[in-house]
Amino acid sequence: MSAQSRSYANVAGGAPTTPDQLSKASPVQATRPRQTSPNPAYTPKTTAQEDHVYVLTLLTSPSLSTPLNALRERHFPRHLNRTAAHLTLFHALPHSQLTEILVALKSCAGRTTPFRIETGKPFRMRRGVGISVARGGPESRRIHRELREAWLDGLSEQDRGGWRPHWTVMNKEDEEQRVREAYAEVEAWEGAKGWGVGLGLWRYEKGRWVWEREERFEEKNMGENGPEGKLE
Repeated sequence: MSAQSRSYANVAGGAPTTPDQLSKASPVQATRPRQTSPNPAYTPKTTAQEDHVYVLTLLTSPSLSTPLNALRERHFPRHLNRTAAHLTLFHALPHSQLTEILVALKSCAGRTTPFRIETGKPFRMRRGVGISVARGGPESRRIHRELREAWLDGLSEQDRGGWRPHWTVMNKEDEEQRVREAYAEVEAWEGAKGWGVGLGLWRYEKGRWVWEREERFEEKNMGENGPEGKLE
């Protein structure tokens, strides 16, 4: 499935789950990030000189992505918010291994059925607030573990380490009072539930996330209460 490349920053007003949603988004000027030396812990362990890297996310149904992105839009420092709310699986997949990456994504998605996901409890970050995954944690960890084993030799230290599935609704906030207020609001929030529906690959280019492709989970035998059906 093809789509016009768009920056994730261009669709921060509504978390994308399909290329069609990207193509309908209104462009927003992305802020040019400061040029800094890459942290070695975030650099793929390959012998090639990587022109760029890829971010892999777990795509979710709008019943999850829309309310979570609304929270992020409300609380994330506006001048730093270049992405919609997302569940990141891997942060820096190497371009030199793109062929192997695509093969593994297609294989994993073909063996995975859409699964239910629900938001869990909020947690404090040093300068922000995250929301954990409650229902859907085992399934998402299985996907992460399978792909990590397939790509281990080329992964960065960050991507080789432990993984805690979560959404970030605030980060890099300098005012402690704002962090406390955001945490209190999220703690009182009723939460959201929906479906994990696929894997989204994004090309990271100087602070922008540019859509590359998706692999949808296999929807056979889902029945009438599939990803777009009634959640109970």
